[in-house]
Amino acid sequence: MEPILSQGYGYGFAVGLGAAFALLMAVISRLLSKYAGQVQNSERFSTASRNVSSGLIASSTVSAWTWPATLLTSGTWSYVHGVSGGWLYGVGGTVQVTLFVFLALKIKQHAPTAHTIPETFYIRFGKAGHLLFVFYCAATNIIVSSLLLLGGSQAFSAATGMHTVAASFLLPLNVIVYTALGGLKATFISDWVHTVIIYVILIVSAYTIFCSSSLIGSPGKMWDMLKEVQEVFPASGTSFLSFKDKDMILITWSVMLGGLSSVFGDPGYSQRAIAADSSSVFAGYMSGSICWWVIPFALGSSAGLACRALLTNTASVTYPHALSDAEVNASLPVIYGLAAIFGKSGAAAGLVMIFMSVTSATSAELIAFSSITTYDIYRTYIKPNATGRNLVRVSHLAVVSFGIFMAALAVVFNYIGVTVGWLLSFLGIILNPEVSAITISLFWSRMTKLSLLIGAPLGTVTGVVCWVGATHRYADGIINKTTLMTPEATFIGNITSLFSSAVYIVIISFIRPEPAFDMNEWSEEIKAADDIDAEELSALKVSDKGKRLLSKQANWSLLINIFILLGVYVVLTCALYGWGGDMSKGSFTAFMVIMLIWLMVAAIYIILFPLWQGKQAIKMVICNALGKGEIPDQGKFSDQVENEGSDSEVIVEQASSKKEAEITILEKD
Repeated sequence: MEPILSQGYGYGFAVGLGAAFALLMAVISRLLSKYAGQVQNSERFSTASRNVSSGLIASSTVSAWTWPATLLTSGTWSYVHGVSGGWLYGVGGTVQVTLFVFLALKIKQHAPTAHTIPETFYIRFGKAGHLLFVFYCAATNIIVSSLLLLGGSQAFSAATGMHTVAASFLLPLNVIVYTALGGLKATFISDWVHTVIIYVILIVSAYTIFCSSSLIGSPGKMWDMLKEVQEVFPASGTSFLSFKDKDMILITWSVMLGGLSSVFGDPGYSQRAIAADSSSVFAGYMSGSICWWVIPFALGSSAGLACRALLTNTASVTYPHALSDAEVNASLPVIYGLAAIFGKSGAAAGLVMIFMSVTSATSAELIAFSSITTYDIYRTYIKPNATGRNLVRVSHLAVVSFGIFMAALAVVFNYIGVTVGWLLSFLGIILNPEVSAITISLFWSRMTKLSLLIGAPLGTVTGVVCWVGATHRYADGIINKTTLMTPEATFIGNITSLFSSAVYIVIISFIRPEPAFDMNEWSEEIKAADDIDAEELSALKVSDKGKRLLSKQANWSLLINIFILLGVYVVLTCALYGWGGDMSKGSFTAFMVIMLIWLMVAAIYIILFPLWQGKQAIKMVICNALGKGEIPDQGKFSDQVENEGSDSEVIVEQASSKKEAEITILEKD
C-alpha cells in the first residue's frame, strides 16, 4: 500500500494537534480551579463531583463510544456489504449503551456513593469476589485501551506511512498530560470538544457527498452508481442495496454481543454514571446513544458507500481496481472515500476524526483505570485510611503508567498481526461473563458469592470451548488466527459466553443459597475521602423523590430497549433479510434523507445543549476572570445539607480542620 498522505500529517496531528488539546485542557482546568472554585481533589478527579448534567453525559457517551473502530469499521462494512453495513453497526452499538442504562440507573439508586462498580462487589462478595471482578474490569480496560490505540496507530500508519510504534506512543502522550491535570471533569469537557469536531467533519462530508458533489451529488445518483459497480465488482452478499447477507448479520451480532462486555465491564462507562447527577443519567445516556447511532450510520452510508460507488471512476484512489485485501483489512475505505470526494484534504479530515476518536476515548480509559487502581487496589488493600492527597497522587501515577502500558501493548498486537476486528470478537468471548455478573448483582439480592466465583470463570471457559469447537466445525477442521474469526464461530462463542455464565450464576445461587443482600448497605459502607467539599457532599445522597424518578425511568428504559432491540434490531433486520430484495431508488433516497436530517439534529443537540445547561457556570467563570463576580469557596462545609423529600438528613460536624470532618447520617424521627 502506498500511503495517501505524507508522514508529516501523521506526526503533525499526533504531536502538534495533541499538544494544542493538552494546552487547551490545562487552561480550562486552571480556569475552573481559579474562577469556579473547583479545586482538584480526590472526589472531583474521579467522579467530577457527581453533578454532571445530561448534556455533557450525552456528549461524553458519544465520545467514549466513538472508537477508531466505529469510524473505520462502519465504513469498511458499508464498502464490503453495502447499505446494511453502517446501519447495522450503528444499531448494534446503540443497543449496548441503551441496555447499560438499566445498570446506570441502579448504580445511582443503590450505590450513589460508589467511585467504581468493583467497590460494590467488595461489600457484597468480600475479597475473593472483589478481586475476581477487578480482574475482569481491568482486563476489559486493558483490551479496550489497546484496541483504541491499535486501530488508531494502524490507521495512521496506513494513511501516512507513520511508523506504528511512533503512532502508538505519540497518540496518547498529550492525552496523558491533560487527563492527569484535569481528571474526569477535564475528560468531559475534552469529550465535548472532540465530539463537536467529529460532527462538523461528518456533516460536511455527508452533505457534500449526497447534496453537492459533482461525482455523486444525490441519493438517487448513489443508487445508480451502486447498481453499476455491482456488475464490475460484485458484492459478497446478494447486492450492495440489499440486507440479505448472512455474514453481515452474523458479524454484527457477534460484535454487538461481544461489545456488551466493553460497555458493562468497562469502568469508563460506569464512571460516567457515577459522575452524573441522578436526574441526568437517563436523559444523558439515552440521548447520547441516539446521537451516537447516526455517526457510524452516516459515515458508512456516505464515505463507505462512496468508496465503493466510485471504484469505476478515475477519482477512486485505487482506480481501476478495487481495494486490495490489505487495504480493506487496514479499514481504509473511509479515508479513500473522503479522498475521492475531497482530495487529500478529505483524507486529512478523515485522519482528524480518527485522531479525535482515539484521544477522547483514551482519556476515558485512563481515568477509569486510575479509579480502579486508586479505590479498588490502593485504598482497599494497601492503605485503607489514605487521605485525599494520597488518592490524588496515586491517580496521577496510575494515569501515566497505564498510558505507557497500553501503548506498549498496542505495539505488541501490531507486531503479532492482530487486527481491530479480531480483538472486537475476542473481547466478548473472554469477558462477557462480567455482563451477567454485574447485572444480576445489581438486580437480584439473592445472588451468592460462590455463584460469582464459579459462574463467571466457567462462563469464560464455556465461551472459549464453544468458539474453538465451532471454528473446527465451520472452518473444515483448521484452527488458526484467521479461521477463529469465522462468523459462525465468533457468534457462537460470544453468545454462549454471555448466557452460560448467567445460567451458572442462577443455578449455583439456588443450589447453595445465602441470605438476601440489603441493597442499602452499599451507600452506608462506601465512604468518601477526607478532602470532600460541600458540593460533592450534597451529591452523595439521593432523595426518596429522586429514587422514585430513577425507578420510573427504568420503566421507560425497558420500553425503549424493547423497541430498539426487538423492533429494530431483530424484527426489522430479519424482515429485510428475509425479503432479500434490493431497496428501490425511492426507498434508498428516503433512507439517506432520514440519515441526513438525523445527523443534523444530533449535531445541534450535542453541540448546543451542553452549552445551554452550563451557561451559568460559563458566565460565572467569565465574570470572575474579569473581576466582576465572587468566586465560590467549595472548601467550606455547610452546617447542614438537606435532601428534599428524603427520610434522612446529612449532618456535617465541623472538626478542628477539614481533614478531620466527619459525615454522620442521622435518621429523622
